[in-house]
Amino acid sequence: MKTILSFLIIIFVFTFSAFLQKVVPGDRVQTRVNVRDMPSTSGIVIGSLEIGESAVLITDTIPYWYQVIVNTGDTGYVSKAWTSIVEAPAVSDKGDLVIGSWNIKWFGNSSNDKHNYQAMADIVMEMDVLAIQEIKGNHFTDRLDSLQAELGSRGYNYTYIFSEETGYKGNPGEDKNNYVERYAYFWDVDRVELINPDTPYYYISEPIINNPHFRAVPIVSDFKVKSEEGFDFRIVTIHTVYNEKIEEVRAAEIRFLHEWMNEQVFNLDIQEKDIFIIGDFNANPKGQTAFFDSIITDTTGYRVIFNEPLLAGESSKRTTILVKQNITEKDHQLPAYDHLLLSKHTTYAIPIYPITWASGIIGVGEFDQEQKWEGMTRHEIIAAMSDHRPVWIKLDYNTEDRD
Repeated sequence: MKTILSFLIIIFVFTFSAFLQKVVPGDRVQTRVNVRDMPSTSGIVIGSLEIGESAVLITDTIPYWYQVIVNTGDTGYVSKAWTSIVEAPAVSDKGDLVIGSWNIKWFGNSSNDKHNYQAMADIVMEMDVLAIQEIKGNHFTDRLDSLQAELGSRGYNYTYIFSEETGYKGNPGEDKNNYVERYAYFWDVDRVELINPDTPYYYISEPIINNPHFRAVPIVSDFKVKSEEGFDFRIVTIHTVYNEKIEEVRAAEIRFLHEWMNEQVFNLDIQEKDIFIIGDFNANPKGQTAFFDSIITDTTGYRVIFNEPLLAGESSKRTTILVKQNITEKDHQLPAYDHLLLSKHTTYAIPIYPITWASGIIGVGEFDQEQKWEGMTRHEIIAAMSDHRPVWIKLDYNTEDRD
């Protein structure tokens, strides 16, 4: 009996530490649920629980009401009739800080939304910060809200920022047709915070329309981990040109990034040295000049993370989805369009060289290979998800900050 009791206690402790109970708006909620200062409809409304948001459950023992902690840190009460409890992994249970990137094809460009948000959330919920490229059109906020709402329904508390449009408008340059897009960052607010919420991002170069160096000018944001160590870091996300007619633009974009990274690393007046440049570099597309490999050579200031497995004898991993027939194993290996440049200063946080796929520290989300898509065409999979696979890197969530 004593052995059984001990076993049950172990199970209880594990369950308690591995899951955190949260409260989310119920299925019939259209916009938000009021948060009141007392468990009564006569209580003062002190806030709201929006669709896609969650609150930490304090107790469910009060008749008709949950006592919760909302995102502002305030304690209040929400009606049980309009909310439900979900279980999410506790912050302490996720030992890794995961930073990712995903080019989501024409996200928001069409009024006909075919995205599978459940499958997309399966990917995003594994990341603490996700950079998104290729946000376009008039429906992008609906898309971002839908993804946030799906994550919120699972008890995760993600938010996002998006940039202004950047690109070509009325550009007189030959073949520089009108093209604009936005970038976005999605992050788990329970684990990571934006350092400068009043200035959540800035552009790496100006102007943001018809820039001489970039088509879509990259954005920069600074984040900090909500741990005692408080590791902070800078992320730049980019989407370079994929166009044979203006491939010289891609060369200028990559050259600018190369010089910018070196300036960040070697200029002692710049304090932040933990830097991740991540996104769709369109690196070395077939039939076009290999600007990426020709410019990213003198890398004394940073590491080309997704090239490191090659140094260990591993194959490259394709980061885009093929639509051709008769796909071979080699097709899944090349090309790696999406990349990550990591400042060498940050090697203290990932003291392994070269990093391999087998290490589990880096990865490509090959979602299109999952059984759930069996019977669907690749075009249908792309419409539901994207023509790019997400990429990511892990480091210890409790990494100390050394800059």
